[in-house]
Amino acid sequence: MKIIHFADVHLGMENYGKIDSETGLNSRLGDFLNSFDVIVNTAIDKKVDLVIFAGDAYKTREPSPTYQRAFASKIYQIASANIPIAMLVGNHDFPNALGKANTLDIYKTLNVPNIHMIGNNVNIIETKSGPIQIAGLPWFTKQQLLLKDDYNLPLEKMHQKMSKMLSDKIMYLSSKIDSKIPSILLAHATVEGSTFGSERSVMIGSDIILPLKSLKNSRFSYIALGHLHKYQEILKVPPVIYSGSIERIDFGEEKEDKGFVLINIDQSETANFKTTWQFIKTPARRFLSVHSKISDIDEPTDKVINDIEKTNIKDAVVKLTIEISEEQQSELS
Repeated sequence: MKIIHFADVHLGMENYGKIDSETGLNSRLGDFLNSFDVIVNTAIDKKVDLVIFAGDAYKTREPSPTYQRAFASKIYQIASANIPIAMLVGNHDFPNALGKANTLDIYKTLNVPNIHMIGNNVNIIETKSGPIQIAGLPWFTKQQLLLKDDYNLPLEKMHQKMSKMLSDKIMYLSSKIDSKIPSILLAHATVEGSTFGSERSVMIGSDIILPLKSLKNSRFSYIALGHLHKYQEILKVPPVIYSGSIERIDFGEEKEDKGFVLINIDQSETANFKTTWQFIKTPARRFLSVHSKISDIDEPTDKVINDIEKTNIKDAVVKLTIEISEEQQSELS
């Protein structure tokens, strides 16, 4: 069974873009859609059995109709190729009030064939290679997990309680899994031991930490994660994988590859599924930092130009840092 796992599309992110005079759209939208196209084309060309999306379709909770149309067109391309797609709500999809619809609710309302919205439960999806179980752990907020009295707890105790509640949800979902059918946990969360794109280890802070032990002791064939933008393998057995984002957001992600994961679940041995996976890069736009240090003997402008020309900056978003003394600044053109 072949499956594509992707996450963190973030349509609407316009950092370092410019308006296209012909279309009136931000140039960065084209970057994100180019990367999205690779996912769509891979799904169709390789005739995958299922596509799973681990949350964060847009930059904001209230995306413009233009971005909603762009995302929907890609999702529809997959679904219309008779490939089921399972989608989960991330924190950027979640409304700022519990009674409001999230950015992906429209797919449930329209009941589009082959598109499955995954909640905090276990769903069985039929594919051309047989059934698969998809369990969901969408983004949870403090308001969803805590009672009124819990807010009087010390901050550390509050986080410990929320982490335990997430662990309990994982254990419950795992208990519902039929070991004779392949299974995936689709989660949008911050897992203990993972790292952000800026290489900071995940510590207890604003995010609720999902304990790694709860995933390690689960019964899933593969655990597909969204939320953190860096591709990373947290655990190999069972596979606990962040696919990462599909396009670079800022210079904190300059050196990271962007892409998605192609999974294969070998069903030749019932109840002992072998899962393998590979990371596939998308053509994310390069981000490039150029540093020019001006010495007393340099002609400042020539030195900066020479330092720029040493690097291939074609089609890259470039950040130029010039280190120069106050005395020489007036000489820099």
